Amino acid sequence: MVSEEPVSNESSIPIFTMSSSSAQNAQNLNTHLASSTEIPLITLNITTQINQKLTPSTFSQWRAQFEALLKRYDLLDYVIDISQCPNLDNNLVSALQKTHWVQQDKVILRAILTSTSPTITPLIATAQTSHEAWKKLTSLYASRSRTRAMQLKEEIALIQHGNQSITEYLHAIKALADEIAIIDELTLYVLHGLGFDFLEIAAPIRSRENPLAFEELHDLLVGHHNYMRRLDATT
Repeated sequence: MVSEEPVSNESSIPIFTMSSSSAQNAQNLNTHLASSTEIPLITLNITTQINQKLTPSTFSQWRAQFEALLKRYDLLDYVIDISQCPNLDNNLVSALQKTHWVQQDKVILRAILTSTSPTITPLIATAQTSHEAWKKLTSLYASRSRTRAMQLKEEIALIQHGNQSITEYLHAIKALADEIAIIDELTLYVLHGLGFDFLEIAAPIRSRENPLAFEELHDLLVGHHNYMRRLDATT
């Protein structure tokens, strides 16, 4: 007696295999989708992270603090327009990316508005992005008027060492120089205000072909000042 194997009445089910490229694309899609939804928004607490509001006379100090804050959280690209809003390509991934970008940019924009004084806030109230607000502020306050620049240069030209410590004297000049962006002329202004005690070191500094950086000038003058004090102590 020959046994027969039972014949299955079930219809055959086609089995589809995913190609390696399709599998890779699916994996990339899942990874990208997860990363888009898992990246948290970075919040900025301006009241504790910026020590002064922006006024017409404090732009350089405010910008330095705000840029340092944005660099700390890797957000500076938003305000300088390197990071731009993703285009919507009618797929879920692009929609999530765009939503995250818009929300993060609004956080930065709100931080900018919060950190400005009541007289400045209305000037950027219509800005739709952080870059637009940043660009308006830079246009308004980055370049000083000719009158203001001339006043500051006159202050630097007239400032004297006097009874200040050499460090206080240097910092006073540096603060003025930062405001009017005349770093290339800084050495001349510093040397102009020094007394006779610094003539010996001023001559070789003036004759240099390449100007000294402020840090180098600071170290040379402080070193010379300490040297002169030691000489006075021994006489």
